[in-house]
Amino acid sequence: MSIREIIQEKLAAVVTENSPVDFPNDIDDEDRLEDFWLDSVAFAKLLTQIEEEVGYIPTQILEGDLYPETFGELVGAYE
Repeated sequence: MSIREIIQEKLAAVVTENSPVDFPNDIDDEDRLEDFWLDSVAFAKLLTQIEEEVGYIPTQILEGDLYPETFGELVGAYE
């Protein structure tokens, strides 16, 4: 499974569990993460679930240098 697929799978699970909106069947790089209505706790949960799968959280996210605004930015931080 690619990084993109892992992130999409984890994002779908967190959105389903923590958001009042439905996760779309099709997602692209321009989709804004704020449109999924994840609060900071849910976003932290997303990062933790991705970390469990890939083994790390990108340093720039951990240090606060990057707060991904789109799905593509989140994927790019891991790639």
